[in-house]
Amino acid sequence: MRLERLVIEAGNDSFTLDLHPRLTVVADMGRAERESLIGEIIGALGGSRSGVHAELEERSGRHLAVFRPSTGRHRVIDVDRARDVTASLCDDEGQCDLLEHLGLTAATARRAMRVTPGDLATSSDRGRAVEVLAGLDQRRVWAAAEALQSAEGDLATEALALGSAPEDAALIDDVEERHAAVERAAELVEATRRRTFVISGLSTVAALPAIRLAGVAGLGLIGIAAVSVLASWIARNRLLKATAAEDRALAQAGAQSYLGFQLQRVNCLIGDDRGRRALMGAAGQRRSALAEWQQLAGDIPVDWAIENRGEIETAARLRRDVEALAALSTGAEASASIDGLARGLIARLAEARSIAGEGVPLLLDDPFEHLDDGVKIELLELLGRSAGDPQIVLLTEDETVAGWARLEAIAGGLALIEPAAEHEEIELRSITL
Repeated sequence: MRLERLVIEAGNDSFTLDLHPRLTVVADMGRAERESLIGEIIGALGGSRSGVHAELEERSGRHLAVFRPSTGRHRVIDVDRARDVTASLCDDEGQCDLLEHLGLTAATARRAMRVTPGDLATSSDRGRAVEVLAGLDQRRVWAAAEALQSAEGDLATEALALGSAPEDAALIDDVEERHAAVERAAELVEATRRRTFVISGLSTVAALPAIRLAGVAGLGLIGIAAVSVLASWIARNRLLKATAAEDRALAQAGAQSYLGFQLQRVNCLIGDDRGRRALMGAAGQRRSALAEWQQLAGDIPVDWAIENRGEIETAARLRRDVEALAALSTGAEASASIDGLARGLIARLAEARSIAGEGVPLLLDDPFEHLDDGVKIELLELLGRSAGDPQIVLLTEDETVAGWARLEAIAGGLALIEPAAEHEEIELRSITL
């Protein structure tokens, strides 16, 4: 969603704010004026402000005009079709609330849309996931994602051909692995039992003569016998644990015994050995692809990553810009400052872009006000390159920011709004209602 124009009525006066689709810098805005204008913008979208009108463009390309007269019914007009679409955008109480259709309240919209200096240090779980994937080798990430997606498709195809399900292969693997563990534990118990029987028997028989001949030293043979019995007990305990694990796997598969599992779950596969091999081969490929993906991305779901690929690749490009900026900075402290702030900014851009699949404008409340001019300019350059999705409105009273915006506005990359001296009183009164 992009705001194109905001009109605020104040008695006989009005304040019109024409917004650039990418980046608008509104200069000479004190703290109180910034607070008020942010409230007016959010109120225009949420329906809490009468006398505030807005024109906007949805991500689909539809242009809407929102009229909120001080008296009378609020309306929303589809500009291109010249059609009243108020009914489709009203809430249960008949209020034209565009934020509600994005799953936002006025409070959550303010948190999502407004960025202050302190906000640059925070990010959401989604922002962290995007940041993690954006920091990886993009070719390797997407090759692994596509390989896993392809392997899952192949597994589903093979399972469908056998009248089975992809989960069956995983269950077969789990049961077979547990059963193999039981067999290994049983073999260990048997081998340990034979060895400990011989050792403990010989030790016990030899203990009495040894005690007579060597006294207390002969008790060592009794200790050897005890250790042998302990080793046998440990091996037996491992077998019991392995058996319990197999029983749990069998219960999950809906069987009471390993033989019952073979008959119940894979009877159809036994009759089609070629199909069984194909299914298990596909399951193995999927397992390898999943291991590769998890090694790269941890517990981030591959489907989520592919769905948000555009956002992740954009963040990766921004990260490269951040690293380039940090490399050009003088001093490790300045480099660390730029890196941390820029990553916080990237996270907020990602959050605003992703809201309800529509996105909302990001309102920057003089977030760079306490930074050195060198760091400030580099972050502004990053902001200028990344603006547009989402749309950004930067409110500031910082002359360094205004000076940078004047130069950038010449090339048309942004719009700069500076209150004219003779109209300043009217404009400030209009936006502080």
